[in-house]
Amino acid sequence: MRLKGPKLSVGGVVRWLISMPNTFFRSRRFLLASIAAVCLVGAAEHSAAPKPKTAKAAVTLSQHGNADAITEDELKIYLYFLASDQLEGRNLPSRGYDTAALYVASHLAEWGLKPGGSTTNTVGPLQPFFMPLALIAKTIIPAETKATVTMPGRGRGGREANAGDGSPESAAGPRTVEFEYGKDWTMNTGRGGAPLEPGELSGNAVFVGNGYTVEKTKTDPYAGLDVKGKIVIVAGLPPEMLAQQAAARARGEETGGGGRGANPLGEACVDYMSPEQAAAKNGAVAVLTLASFQELSGGRGGGRGPGSFNGPAYRVPKLSSNAACPSVPAATVQLSMANAIFEGEKKSASDIFYGAGSGVKQDSFALKPEKKISLKIATKSEENHGENVIGILEGGDPVLKSEYIVMSAHLDHIGFSAPLPNGDNINNGADDDGSGSAGLLAIAHAYAEDAAKGIRPRRSIIFLWNAGEEKGLWGSQYFNQYPPVDPKKIAADLNMDMIGRTKTPGLVDRDKTHVLVNPGEVLLIGPQISSNDLEKTIETVNDGYQKLSLNHFYDATKPDATHDNLGPQPNGQRVFYRSDHYNFAKLGIPIAFFTTGLHPDYHRPTDTADKIDYKEMQMISRTVAAVGWQLGNQDPRPELNSTLPERLVKDMQKAKDNNWGHVTPVLPPLPGMPY
Repeated sequence: MRLKGPKLSVGGVVRWLISMPNTFFRSRRFLLASIAAVCLVGAAEHSAAPKPKTAKAAVTLSQHGNADAITEDELKIYLYFLASDQLEGRNLPSRGYDTAALYVASHLAEWGLKPGGSTTNTVGPLQPFFMPLALIAKTIIPAETKATVTMPGRGRGGREANAGDGSPESAAGPRTVEFEYGKDWTMNTGRGGAPLEPGELSGNAVFVGNGYTVEKTKTDPYAGLDVKGKIVIVAGLPPEMLAQQAAARARGEETGGGGRGANPLGEACVDYMSPEQAAAKNGAVAVLTLASFQELSGGRGGGRGPGSFNGPAYRVPKLSSNAACPSVPAATVQLSMANAIFEGEKKSASDIFYGAGSGVKQDSFALKPEKKISLKIATKSEENHGENVIGILEGGDPVLKSEYIVMSAHLDHIGFSAPLPNGDNINNGADDDGSGSAGLLAIAHAYAEDAAKGIRPRRSIIFLWNAGEEKGLWGSQYFNQYPPVDPKKIAADLNMDMIGRTKTPGLVDRDKTHVLVNPGEVLLIGPQISSNDLEKTIETVNDGYQKLSLNHFYDATKPDATHDNLGPQPNGQRVFYRSDHYNFAKLGIPIAFFTTGLHPDYHRPTDTADKIDYKEMQMISRTVAAVGWQLGNQDPRPELNSTLPERLVKDMQKAKDNNWGHVTPVLPPLPGMPY
């Protein structure tokens, strides 16, 4: 008897099984029967038909790496979790970040991807997906940390350390006044400054205005002054930075340390030097910054760095320094200590404070030679951990599977910040970079589904979720400085950072330096700089698939009439250097960076999952999946361009000098790591 209806096939049975509710699969009897049915149908098909040419058919069916399987609903599920308040902004290190890492690893394990992290002393099935980063923070011991000002006149606002019999009348000569840590002054520990170290710093004092040297305006407040071995005092900011802050406040944005937008002065150590950098260049030993009005009114004494919303300022001791130029230690002083420093000088602390607030240029001058400032800094060390998350899909070609395509996104964000008027203080990071992390998850899932059917790219694929991008590209630097695979075998890095926002009706962005794409458009950065071959591959795949509009506005290292001309001159915003792909470029690996650009919610608690354009996320994720699949299967690898930007060439040499790129076993799990 022959059954009527469509022909029964393995694919049909599998599709029917996939379509059934999850509750069906909880029945052991049903599961066994289903497997038997698939086996019987498969046997019937095998006996009834000749063997097809499966290899060619497999490539045809998956020419885009199963990218069509990536759906808006799937992306939304991943992103609503990663950007939830419960993850507390995914600051590194934090329990929220660890939870995000476990979430990603649990999916990779479920889908059968190979772990790319620790290989020894792991606990459970998820820790092998983690590449540990050992973190350390130096924190102040307040009771043992002192500041004193020795001066010829009478001190104010502090506690006299040696006033004879203790009465004010007995202190006619030079006196030393002691100031309390945390109340009168604090050390600055934000990103970009010198690492906090214990010790003693002392010297005479010199006031140097706002302390910035600026190339384009030929501003040098140190000219004609000897600051070698001395402590410099600064107050205020250059006019360009004050204008940027005022514009941000007018937009209702918090400006106390989120690192928002391009610096209007340009690139540090090239176009300008910060007070800490300029002081180091001129031989000073430390910088003291007068607290600004915003810091005084907000009760924050963190100076130019972020506040302490997210705990200590950690660093990764194993990473070589990326500082463009050295810095000296810096502290912020409150008015109590500032009054003592400027007592009897040609300008009072009050004069300088109000001058800084109004933005007027303040002339530099040396303080009286009898005046001396001393800082005694006592610290303790605090260890912590971070982790990259790595999953690997092994390639199907016996030779090319030893080569790799890396797809990357960063999993961290900036955690807590000062609360908005509605009380919200969690920076959810839905777009930055929850969108790229969710997109990468969806790509990994699509590839894993194909692999389960025996369909693999010829080269292996590394799915990399970087830690600490917001701290200074930590995770991607660690991966490239201590790579688990030979970087010479990495054919390309495809990086996604902020792929979820587009111009929507009614969107108002008063920041004229921001570029945000239209729906169906993507900013593509890097291929025209590093590899024309990679650019051609991307264009060919895109033209035959999602047909995104490829916008190359930032695919340049210097501004011109059509590229990167909205930011500070003469160098523009230099987005090419500002995400995780750049650490791959330092090792001579062709890179492509996909992003939709900046918007008013960047680095704010308002960057939430409900504002994401999920259709846009889907199109970009599908495109990156398809490009990765093409790179994983084509014979030639993309070649690096013969002519590269001068800065990249220098950074490539610096990476080589610092011994980047030697295959290194991944550390075993660190204490406290999630499992």
